Amino acid sequence: MNLRFVPIALGLAAVLSACGSAAKPASTPAPAASAGAVQARAATGAAQPAPANGASEAFSAGAPAQVQGQAQLPPLPPINRMVIKNANLSLSVDDPANSLNQVDLLVKNEQGTITSQTTRSQDGKTFVNMTIQVPNDNFEDTLAKLRDLRARGTQVLNDTVSAQDVTEQYVDLDAQYRNLQTTRDAYQKLLDKATAVSDIVTLTREIANIQTQMDQIKGRQNLLQRQSAVSTITLSLSPVGATPLPGPHPLPKPLQAAQDAWQALQTGLQGLAVVLIWMGILLPIPAILLFGGWLLYRRVARPTAAA
Repeated sequence: MNLRFVPIALGLAAVLSACGSAAKPASTPAPAASAGAVQARAATGAAQPAPANGASEAFSAGAPAQVQGQAQLPPLPPINRMVIKNANLSLSVDDPANSLNQVDLLVKNEQGTITSQTTRSQDGKTFVNMTIQVPNDNFEDTLAKLRDLRARGTQVLNDTVSAQDVTEQYVDLDAQYRNLQTTRDAYQKLLDKATAVSDIVTLTREIANIQTQMDQIKGRQNLLQRQSAVSTITLSLSPVGATPLPGPHPLPKPLQAAQDAWQALQTGLQGLAVVLIWMGILLPIPAILLFGGWLLYRRVARPTAAA
């Protein structure tokens, strides 16, 4: 080999290697961009491939936020259960009269009230019956403390607890109230635009009827709220060794219906009596005025007829 061509070959090899090293960085940007996109999607929590066009790219950019929003929906509001709690408790104590002070102090500490109290004597022994109302949250605590009042070595004679969940009933009443309110508002808008007297009278009557139904529903809701907010405890105290007096037994349904009908009749008669009294007081006044006007007319008309 001629030595004159060696420098030329070395120069060509250097030029080719320089061109190859310059061409390699130009072919690597696409993988770098792909790695950046993968990191961006990993940061946003999306595992979808890169979009092919601008519209798809915009959609995929907004998709992670929507998916994340759907995965983190706000929780449903908690439903406050409305439970009416009642209890019947019978205890044997050393001295029922002295135990009343302990019951009064206990009820006062539990923020409750004694709504009724009955003290009876039989064979020289005292029996006490009372009705206690305490906040619903203090119901179990009050019962536990009342059980501790029994005499040492005795058991609770009667311990009955009942609960009635009225949450569904209250929700139904609330739905009825809202529907009636919507109907009333619609009628009110029609009444504001009505011009005919017949339409005004009809709409006014309908609005009054709907308002009456709304007031009745609201009254039932308030009653349920009061009953569920306060628990009732019927407490009976009897001396140790004595048989507790039987409480009043509920009447059979026919007798209860007859008693309710009799009370309704008495209420109706009382209302009728009130109406008759008002009529007896108010009716003579216009009658006297009419009679006086008639006499005055006769006196004025008589000379005119004679003339």
